[in-house]
This record gives sequence, C-alpha cells and structure tokens, in this order.
Amino acid sequence: MKVICFISLITYLFIVTSCEENNDNSAIKYEDIGVRTNYNAKNVSNPSDSIQITDTAFSLTNLKIKVDKVMALTTSEFLDRFENSKHLKRLLITSNDSIYFKTWTYKDSTDTFNAFYNLLDCFGINCISIDLYSTDFLSPAYNLLFVSKNQIHWISSKSNQDKLVWQAYLKTEYQRPSYHFIVEQKRNRNIVWLEENIFRPNTFNVLNSNL
Repeated sequence: MKVICFISLITYLFIVTSCEENNDNSAIKYEDIGVRTNYNAKNVSNPSDSIQITDTAFSLTNLKIKVDKVMALTTSEFLDRFENSKHLKRLLITSNDSIYFKTWTYKDSTDTFNAFYNLLDCFGINCISIDLYSTDFLSPAYNLLFVSKNQIHWISSKSNQDKLVWQAYLKTEYQRPSYHFIVEQKRNRNIVWLEENIFRPNTFNVLNSNL
C-alpha cells in the first residue's frame, strides 16, 4: 500500500511540474518584443504577423514608377508605438523590386520629432542607435525618410530609389511640404543627411555631419 501511495505521489508531482513548465514557456512578456517603458503606445496593439490585402485606393497617378500591385500593410511596427492621428502603409510590387511606402501624421511638431528621435535611437531590425547627423549607419537595404512638421514619410526597398521621384510624389500628394530632415541611406552605403536646395529646384545639399 505504501509503495502504491509513493508511486501516486511521484506521478502527481511530475504532472504538476510539467504543467508549470509549459505555462512558463508560453507566457511572452510584452517588453520582450522591444517596447520601452517611455514609449507613448496608447493606440498600439501587440505586433502581429503581416496581413496584406490588395489595395485599389492608393493613388499611383503622381508616382513615376511602374507598379504592378499595391498591398496594404497592417503590421504594427516601431513608429506605430507613438500616438498619431493617422497612418498609411503600403507595399508596392514592381517587376524587380518590393518598395515599402509608409507615412505617419502627427498632431504637431512635438509629436513628430519625438517619434523621429526615438526612431533614431532604435533604427532598423537590429535597433541600431544613430546620432543626429551621424553618417555611421549602413544596411543592405535602401532607406529614405522625409520628416516635415507633422509627418514622417519612409520609403524602403531592396534596390536603391531615385529620391527625386519620391520628392515629387510627396509634393503633389501632401501639398508641397518643407522638410526639417531628409535622410537617405543607399544599399551598403552610409547614411547621408540632406536638405532641399531652395535656389536650385530638384537638387539637395549634403549637410555637414559635424552640425
């Protein structure tokens, strides 16, 4: 009888221990996905797998790129963690590239710059910190950012883009804004900080990294 009781006790302890281990393994903390405690994440749900649907509403009229298909992106990402009034994220499929066009609109310049500076603190999939006007960052992908008073536009792709094409597109679609920051990072090249040349249309000045 004692032997049977002892075996029953061992079996019970084994079952309880196994259940506790399974529960520990399945519990994923929210901070483990990269959210910092100082982020404003009022309107953000947990990041999920990307869901892409065919999008017919995105205007291609003023974009001088031949696009075969436009997909809407619903994945929550870094800049979605900051309170914004609206955002638009699209994947543009061409014959030889996949181009991500994303834009966020904020209430005022304070919210815009807060989001942008935090993005510099954690840029790219590896969350690399970039100092303002630093040229140290590079990656195998292409990145182009236009930051105005209340909007951040981000273009990324596998291949290098013509920034004049995107500059023209944004001016026609977003009422010709002026930009506080323009950042371009070509594939496997360092970041370059730019400003529009007001005296020579369709040209950019490279900013001194020591500013």
